Amino acid sequence: MAHRVPRCPGISVVMAVHDGAGHFARSVESVLNQSYADLELMLVDCASTDRTPALMQSFHDRDIRVELIERDDDDIAAGLVSAIERARSPRVLMLRQEGWLAPGALETVHALVDGDAPDIVFLSRSDDSYDGKGHLASTRKRRVAQRTWGADDDLAGVAALLYEEGLLSDAYGTVLMRESAREHGGLLTSERDGGFAFVLACFADAHRVGVVDGPLYHDAAYASGAAAPFDPAFARQCAHEHRLMMDLLRSRGADGDPAIVAPVHRKHVRDLIACIDNASIGSSAISASERLDRVQTMIDDADVRDSLAAVEDASSEFGIMYRPMSRRNAAGCCMGARLRELVRISHLPLGFIL
Repeated sequence: MAHRVPRCPGISVVMAVHDGAGHFARSVESVLNQSYADLELMLVDCASTDRTPALMQSFHDRDIRVELIERDDDDIAAGLVSAIERARSPRVLMLRQEGWLAPGALETVHALVDGDAPDIVFLSRSDDSYDGKGHLASTRKRRVAQRTWGADDDLAGVAALLYEEGLLSDAYGTVLMRESAREHGGLLTSERDGGFAFVLACFADAHRVGVVDGPLYHDAAYASGAAAPFDPAFARQCAHEHRLMMDLLRSRGADGDPAIVAPVHRKHVRDLIACIDNASIGSSAISASERLDRVQTMIDDADVRDSLAAVEDASSEFGIMYRPMSRRNAAGCCMGARLRELVRISHLPLGFIL
């Protein structure tokens, strides 16, 4: 095996894994097979009990660019922070253990960084869902046309655009300046929001922002075979993200600009609909009356009322859900969620309902 020496690669890719033997090898191969080879791959084993440590060791033995970190707990966020602390490149890219990079992704990122030198780069992405047999069941693309924004642009408006498209949703698939990532790493371990607050803090540090088109980052989700469970924290997380976004716009004096805040409100309403769907039809032992109470609490929230009012002129975008939400009709919202689910599973040509 070649002797390992300290170096400064063009980019550090970091991945924290817990019991990922079934899928993370694809993620690793997608990095090591990139046409852009000036990289290091930091693999963190977070107390795995399957074959993950052995697979990591095999990658380490095979490729001099792979570095290993072992942890005695299964905290993925803390694992990412430990990898960022040891990263050698000025830029870091985080991958989820089920995610993977499209061929040529890092070459595209390098070309943008080498030319326009943005402080943060968002990779247009695809969320790929696989069924119980491992077949691709659905794909949701999150993309913005490739470009760079700088000091002469309104970065508050850029943040709102990226937020609506879902490119600020978590820390994965985003190239960050290492020092900014280190400074805000505590948000990864304390917020428990998938890294949204962390990415937003790094965005606030940036003077230049870039997007590369694709999708170049794929995030995979694998069906367990069971119905989606009701998640009582989902609504709180969505409300928290909305408040953080509005705080960012407020700090830049942009919260009073209807054109800038409109994307944030639209996403808030779409997230609210997803929360209502989850509370209304998610598998759980809670009673129908408790589901109704939870939905009522969601639609009575002051921030929700503001967002619903802000999108009123475009209410048709939200199908059958807007009217019961705007009227604070929890029963109507639950009925609408069940009807939406019926349309989805029956594949009826009733897209206007959704």
